[in-house]
Amino acid sequence: MSAPFYDTSALLALGERVFDEPFYISVLTLRELEGIKTSRHHSEGLKHLARVVVKLLDAKPDGYTVVPASYRDDNILTELKLPTSNDALILAAASRIAEYKDIAFITNDILMRCIGRSMFHLNVQGVDEPKEFYTGFKRVLLADGYEDFYAHMDDNQFGLLQNQYLVVCDEDGSEADVLKWNGETHVSLHRKAIKSQSFGDKIKPKDVYQQMAVDSILTNTMTMIGGRAGSGKSLISLVCAMNLIDTGKYDRLVVLFNPTTARGVSKLGFYAGDMIGKAMQTSIGNILTTKFGDRCAVDILMSSGKLRLVSMGDVRGMEIRDNEILYITEAQNTTASLMKLCLSRASEGCKIIVEGDHCCQVDEDIFSGVGNGMKRAIEVLKGDPLFGYVELQNVWRSRIADLVERL
Repeated sequence: MSAPFYDTSALLALGERVFDEPFYISVLTLRELEGIKTSRHHSEGLKHLARVVVKLLDAKPDGYTVVPASYRDDNILTELKLPTSNDALILAAASRIAEYKDIAFITNDILMRCIGRSMFHLNVQGVDEPKEFYTGFKRVLLADGYEDFYAHMDDNQFGLLQNQYLVVCDEDGSEADVLKWNGETHVSLHRKAIKSQSFGDKIKPKDVYQQMAVDSILTNTMTMIGGRAGSGKSLISLVCAMNLIDTGKYDRLVVLFNPTTARGVSKLGFYAGDMIGKAMQTSIGNILTTKFGDRCAVDILMSSGKLRLVSMGDVRGMEIRDNEILYITEAQNTTASLMKLCLSRASEGCKIIVEGDHCCQVDEDIFSGVGNGMKRAIEVLKGDPLFGYVELQNVWRSRIADLVERL
């Protein structure tokens, strides 16, 4: 089996997972990590991730080998007529190790993969991602097998994970029934409309996927909801959370948010006001005011103690109590380590709701790929008795919102 040789981008993406087996890194990777930690030009998220990796390297010195610089690296670049750069020198170091050791050079950098494969003739790999990502449900066609299936509800014949949903379809593809595998048998879903004083009326799920999301929130300790813009992630989350508060099951909704601007958008600069005032001028403010109706409704909820906003930058040291619901919005904009930090705030009796679009709305490169906190949490937690996930499939905001997914 090939020993892994990680470049800096792969270390940042994988974090603690690189220590599953011994690996190689270049001394230049250590220098790059130190540079990222202290740079004024990198985002706080990337700097935090570099600090985490450095601490891991310090805590587990026996898990890896540092390849020192060598005059041979410069000679290799001269022979290949490549300019001297950190990336090129890291590849040269890997090629020296490959002379006597079977290695796999692993990087998230596309250009390094191309150069490593074509010019250094290395066994180059990207950071692997699951080929089929978990959606939280399976669709099955039971044209002639209805009677047999419903006569043996305790048989997990479709290989569902615990809290995974089964969408039973007719011959024409329409949804005839939706069930959940609870680890012992298939059970029916919560099918009543959800009522909340904050929303003024009953909210009925628009499709079976929203229905599964509502059921998961009401019956599981932790629920993650994925889906495209306009699929109902935040509305379903907030309606269910406020229903649980209005009925006395919980007292407060604690909203954790990462104040990240949309990809490609320039920052306006300084925002006046305290943390709450600044937060309400960003995307979290837009989410809350559009769902609850206006800023006044949000202010009333906060002044009554039913709603609390917390930036992820201030999350360390806090605790989500048993009488509170933790709601993490725009969770696609987290790293695995940041998601771990946020979820570790939860006490035994609280409920957790996490939503985001890890497929299409990741706003910084640091959150991309397997290092994405939402994707990592789903892969690690799926099948756990406390956990449920549903990926919403339909856009309900407007026909335009659905069409622009083609862009």
